[in-house]
Amino acid sequence: MVANGVFCLEGEWDSDLRKRATVLPVLDLLERLGHIQAIHRNVATLPELRHYLEQWSKPRYKDFYVLYLSTHGDKGLLQWSVGHNTTLDDLAEMLEGSAEGCYVYLGSCLTLFNEEKAQTFVSKTGAAAVLGYRKEVDWLEGAAFEVILLAWLASHYGRPETLFKRLMVRHGQLAKLYKFVMVTKNGTLRSQDFPSQAVAR
Repeated sequence: MVANGVFCLEGEWDSDLRKRATVLPVLDLLERLGHIQAIHRNVATLPELRHYLEQWSKPRYKDFYVLYLSTHGDKGLLQWSVGHNTTLDDLAEMLEGSAEGCYVYLGSCLTLFNEEKAQTFVSKTGAAAVLGYRKEVDWLEGAAFEVILLAWLASHYGRPETLFKRLMVRHGQLAKLYKFVMVTKNGTLRSQDFPSQAVAR
C-alpha cells in the first residue's frame, strides 16, 4: 500500500542561522520506514506561508492530507519568524475551502489553548480535525511523540475520535504532559480527560 502524505511547513526556530534545529529527521525516519510520503518546505514569512498553502491545495497533492505546521507558538498563534505571526483565524482564512477532510497538526507550543477558536477553525476549513498542544513542549520528547502521531495520522481512515482514543491508550503519558488536544466538528478531545493508566497493546 502506498503511504499517505505529510505536507510539512517549518518555521525558523532560532534567529541565529548557524543553529540547525529541524523536524526533517522525524520525516526522514518515517519515510524511510515506509509510513509516509513527505514534502517539507521552510517558511519564514507570511507570503511564503500563503504560497505553500496554495501549493498544498492543488490536486497533485491530494494524497498529502496531513498538513503539519511546525514552528514556535503561543496562545492562539503560530510564530514563523520574528515579526511574522499568524493567528488561528488567519490560518483558517488561508485554508478555507482547501482542508476538507484533512488533518491539520500544529507542532507548536500552546497554540490550541483556546478551544473555541480551534472549533471555529475546524468549522471554517472543513478539516477532519486540528491537533496540537496547550502547553510548552520539550523538543526531544515532542519529536518522539510526533514520530508516532504522524504515522498514525497518515494511515488512519476511520473517525478522528477513534484515532485519538487509541492514541491515548497506547501513548497517553506524553500527550497528557503537554495537554495534547484534538478538535473536530463534534467537539474537543483532551488528553487530560482520559484515565492515567495505560493499557498494554
